[in-house]
Amino acid sequence: MNRTGLFWGIALITLGVVFLAHNYNWFEIDWSFFSNFWPVLIILAGLNLIFARRNSGAAVVTTVLLAVSVPLAIVGAFHGDRWDNDRNGFHYNYDEESDEETDERQERAQEDNDGEENDRPKVQTSHIAEPMDPTITQATLKFESGAGRFYIGSLSDSLVEADTRMSVSKYSVSVSRNSESNSADVHVKLDDDNIDLKSGELINQVDLRLNQKPSWSFDFGIGAGQANFDLSAYTVRSVKLEAGAADLDLKLGDRAPLSDVKIESGVASVTIRIPKTTGCQVETKGALNIKKLDGFVEIGGGIYQTPGYAASPKKINVDYEGGVSRFAIERY
Repeated sequence: MNRTGLFWGIALITLGVVFLAHNYNWFEIDWSFFSNFWPVLIILAGLNLIFARRNSGAAVVTTVLLAVSVPLAIVGAFHGDRWDNDRNGFHYNYDEESDEETDERQERAQEDNDGEENDRPKVQTSHIAEPMDPTITQATLKFESGAGRFYIGSLSDSLVEADTRMSVSKYSVSVSRNSESNSADVHVKLDDDNIDLKSGELINQVDLRLNQKPSWSFDFGIGAGQANFDLSAYTVRSVKLEAGAADLDLKLGDRAPLSDVKIESGVASVTIRIPKTTGCQVETKGALNIKKLDGFVEIGGGIYQTPGYAASPKKINVDYEGGVSRFAIERY
């Protein structure tokens, strides 16, 4: 049995055992513990990639550990609270309480709510804009952030423009221009790299807008969360994207003769949308990836191409390496 089959077999068995344990109340489980389990998945996925490349027997061990850990993390994240509430729901106390006890209980509840309101982080909005220099023909955007929601779509008359919503820290932007090469390097990042937060209190949303005139290179570093990057209106020379546990949606256009895309992810769902007017070549790495490459032909060594790729005047080359992920390319 290959490692992919081994992973799904053990994962389904683990998931079935978890449901049975809950239904028959075999043992008490603190599901909230598993809701913070995703960093372990990234570590195991990284080890699995290393061992798989070396053809090491340890790759089987990390595959087994992943197969057990992934269902636990998923159940902990999406069903833990509901299951705990369901279980606790069968143990109501029906003893009558006095009016005085009722008033004291309501006062304590109100104090708890007031304390939560005071502890709740305040959301701050900001607007960032760098003016466009009409002499700039090439630009590079480097964007670094942790967990959050990130968007690129609408065009801007500025070189780069961003609206942010943050519960902590703030973003800063720096731009260096080279008059000889008519180029600009834009760096957008969080001011504070070390943010200590309680679970569930992070608000980090960034809406980026760029100028359409330069040809762009992108370098994205995302910890976790959701990224929806619609780059179809831009001339894209290259995209480099590194992400941990994330849901990634990347849309490209056909304005550039050649676009190079390199993506590295941990536990992720990755969808790339490319126009039918371009030829596309995809190279994938990673033993535990679910691939959906409709309309592609495998030419060997994990490399896939669209029909007529070699003769296509415009090309998009994709290099994808993932841990435990779903990877799909859609043609539009």
